[in-house]
Amino acid sequence: MEKITINEIAKRSGVSKATVSRVINNSKPVSDEVRQKVMAVIESTNFVPSALGRSLSLKKSHLIGVIIPDLANPVFSRIIAGMESFIRSKNYSLLITATDFNIDTGIRHIQILNEKAIDGLIFLAGTMNEELIQALNTFHKPVVVIGSDIDSDTIPVIEIDNKKAAYDATTYLVSIGHKNIAMIRGPLSDRYAGKERFIGYQEALIEAGLYNKHLVVEGKYSFDHGYNAMKKLLANKPLPTAVFCANDLMAIGGMKCVFDEGLKIPADISFIGFDDVEIAKMYNPTLTTIRQPFEEKGLQAIEKLIDMIKLQNDKKEASLAELIVLPHELVVRQSTSKIDYRSKEVV
Repeated sequence: MEKITINEIAKRSGVSKATVSRVINNSKPVSDEVRQKVMAVIESTNFVPSALGRSLSLKKSHLIGVIIPDLANPVFSRIIAGMESFIRSKNYSLLITATDFNIDTGIRHIQILNEKAIDGLIFLAGTMNEELIQALNTFHKPVVVIGSDIDSDTIPVIEIDNKKAAYDATTYLVSIGHKNIAMIRGPLSDRYAGKERFIGYQEALIEAGLYNKHLVVEGKYSFDHGYNAMKKLLANKPLPTAVFCANDLMAIGGMKCVFDEGLKIPADISFIGFDDVEIAKMYNPTLTTIRQPFEEKGLQAIEKLIDMIKLQNDKKEASLAELIVLPHELVVRQSTSKIDYRSKEVV
């Protein structure tokens, strides 16, 4: 079968090769008459433009870099699913890499992708510092961040109000009678979303006159760290009657520790998580938690980034930084219950 080239399309259409390229790439104005003539030849010959040639002519690769903290965490797979639902019809693909919550690894990945032929970058915040934010600010293509508000004049951020969500979770525990409310918080190196969740917890308890710094334990966002943090809480007095955890995996780890110590949930200790991953509604007891709209985060981020890429390619001024705050929801399940301190019984 004869291979049809762009030169052959130009010859059969009676126009220049450059005009055919403009029709294919929709890059410059072409009259309707000429466009219809060229498209008729393309359709009659089943001509398929070279993806490489198109990307070179447009200076576009149709590749989006995505940096996530953890490949195994179901939270990030749901965010990526939200991106995939949009880009399937947009001829884009995702190039995904992970940092394992390591700041230096994140900076290195940003630097590597800055040298690659990608059209833009989506960064899912784990732990961050000023150096990493500087690497994002100096990235040569459009960037969108999910999960942490950062100091930038050019980078949009998609997140929930982490402080308000943590405040709501803690206030709920206070409202059902709990006084000794512990927190298994994220690592101190997480000075953005993790810090905001701690501040929300702290503010709620200070308002209620219940804050006790000895009931706060740090850990990474994993099952094992949740388990070990809970062991530390159980080794001290007074025991907490409720624990707010910075994510669901920590909460499940903490609950497993409580069971291993022969205690009951929620009869002895209530738990609230954060995220609402699938296991939250499958574990026994089911986990009360803060629900985040993960798929919507991914969708909004990829839509925003592709808009920024288009503005850049059209040589128009890219949109300035903006903070897009999505709603959260407290989902009450079996892991929390009221407590009556007069009888010290769960109601």
